[in-house]
Amino acid sequence: MILNHVQIMNMVQELATGRRARNRLARHRTYLRTALRLATEEGLEALTMQRLADEVDAAVGTVYTYFPSKGALLAEVQREAIERLTGSYLLLRPDLEARVADEDPRIASLAHLVGFARFWIASYDTYPQEQQLLQQLMSGTAADTVPVDEATRVVPTVLRLLGLAEERFAAAAAAGALTDADPMDRTIVLAAALSGVLQVGKLAHWDDELLDGTRLGRQLIDDLLRGWGAEADLLTAAHAVVDAVARRHPLARPLPDGDEQ
Repeated sequence: MILNHVQIMNMVQELATGRRARNRLARHRTYLRTALRLATEEGLEALTMQRLADEVDAAVGTVYTYFPSKGALLAEVQREAIERLTGSYLLLRPDLEARVADEDPRIASLAHLVGFARFWIASYDTYPQEQQLLQQLMSGTAADTVPVDEATRVVPTVLRLLGLAEERFAAAAAAGALTDADPMDRTIVLAAALSGVLQVGKLAHWDDELLDGTRLGRQLIDDLLRGWGAEADLLTAAHAVVDAVARRHPLARPLPDGDEQ
C-alpha cells in the first residue's frame, strides 16, 4: 500500500503525540518520586514548588503545569504512595490464592488476613517512604496543608486499599473463622495498630530484642485475630501458608517502575 502525503503526515503526528504523552507521563512520575523523597526525608514543610523545581532541574512554571498548587502536589504524592502499596499487595494475592486453593475455608480466609497484615509489616522495609508518609497523614501533619477539595481525591485510593482487607475480614466471618463484626472497623484497627507498633522499631537501638517492631507486629496480629475469634490451630496453619509464600517471594515486592495498579 502506497501512502499519500496526508496519510504520512498524520502518522508522524500520531507518533509525535504519543511520544510527548509518554514523556509527560515520565516527567510526572519523576516529579512525584522526588516530591515523595523530599516529604519523607525533610518533612512536608520542605516540599515547596520551588524546591521541587530545583531538585528536578526544571523551571518552577513547568512544575505548575503538572500541579496547580502545593496542595494538589501533596494530594498526588499521597495518592501515589498509597497506590504503590496497593499495587505491591496485589502482587501477593495470587500467590496466596494458589496456596489456599485446597485448604479449609477457615484457614484460607485467615491466611489472607495474615498475609495482608504481614505484608503491612514487610512494606515498612520495602516502601519506607510510602509508609512514613502514611504516618504523617495519620498523625494529621498534612491536614492543614492539603485543601479539603484536593484531599477528597485521595479518599478513593485509601478506600481501595482498605477495602482489599475489609473483604477478607468479611470472608473470614462468613467462613466461621472469626466472629461477626464490622469488617471495616477491624481493618482500620489492624492497620492503625500495626503502624503504631512498628514505630517502636525506631527505638530498637536501646534494646533490639525488646523493641523489635517486626516481632511485636507478628504478636499483635495473633492477639487481634484471636481476640476476634480465630482458633489457635487455624491461625498457626494460616501463618504456615504465608510462610510458604514468603519463602518464594518477599511479601512486599518492589513494583516495576511505572507499574502502579
